Amino acid sequence: MTEVERIESAAADWLARRDSGTWTEADEQKLDAWVAESIAHRVAWLRLASVWQRSDRLGVLRAPPPLTGTATAKPAPIPIRIPLPADAPASAPRAAPAYRLPRFATQRIAAGMLVVAAACSWLGWRYTQDWKGEHYATAVGARQSVALSDGSVLTLNTATHVRAVVNGSSRKVWLEDGEAYFDIAHDKAHPFVVIAGDRRITVLGTRFLVRRQGDQVNVTVEEGRVQIASAQGAKEVAPTVLTRNQGAVASASSVLVMSKAPKQIDDELSWRQGRLVFDQTTLGDAAAQFNRYNTRKLVIADPAIARIRIGGSFDANNMSGFVALLKQGFGLAAQDSGNEIRISN
Repeated sequence: MTEVERIESAAADWLARRDSGTWTEADEQKLDAWVAESIAHRVAWLRLASVWQRSDRLGVLRAPPPLTGTATAKPAPIPIRIPLPADAPASAPRAAPAYRLPRFATQRIAAGMLVVAAACSWLGWRYTQDWKGEHYATAVGARQSVALSDGSVLTLNTATHVRAVVNGSSRKVWLEDGEAYFDIAHDKAHPFVVIAGDRRITVLGTRFLVRRQGDQVNVTVEEGRVQIASAQGAKEVAPTVLTRNQGAVASASSVLVMSKAPKQIDDELSWRQGRLVFDQTTLGDAAAQFNRYNTRKLVIADPAIARIRIGGSFDANNMSGFVALLKQGFGLAAQDSGNEIRISN
């Protein structure tokens, strides 16, 4: 018999003797002394006494009432008193156990926090990369060719500023000002995106021209296909698809699409060779084109003169030569004041 079994047996004996009907004050003192001997005695006594009182066996094990007709008063139940050991130190109040999440739940929460932290870091990195990018700019009258790492080539026209982010996961260019010709390397997995004002132009591989004038964006497709949509993802403006020899003017919530002859597109792209090509162009529009490439401005103050139509190919930076032709061809007068040349009769 183990020590535990021995203590349990002793506690059971004390219960049996207490309910035998011969229980005395001396027995009560002996029980108190036994219980006070050790914590193990006290625990065994409490457990068996509690079970004894609740068990149906209690009534069976109790002694049957006397069979005599003499009424005998039933002895009052002896209360269970549990004395504490004399030298037992007072135990400190036990703090309520702290609630702990199941181990699996804790791991899931930790994993979720790691995922959120990683996502925030990635978005921050992407934002930083988009904000940084590579900046390219041209002065008034200048042109510049830019070769990107994906094989695409940009040609910047006069007074143009672009910002480019081209890497293994993204191909995006912001046209901040001016005009640029895009010769895009085909990459189906990574569409090339041009942001011009509030317009988003998406391509896979093609050649096209984008010009930004404030809130107005002009797009001309030389080859392939592009899609024009809202840069903010506005649902009220459906995306517009342009194909070869088509152009569009996008302003506010409107997009005007038009077909263009190949020669017309060639004339528009003539600036890449430093030329301006006019074909039945009004003098007012021609003057506006020259002003884009020169710091000295051409002013047509008379509306009747501004409506004169002209044609020909001109050096974009040679305003003086163009003015000389106007004087010779149309008999117009030119007054040069340094920063501008005013054309009149």
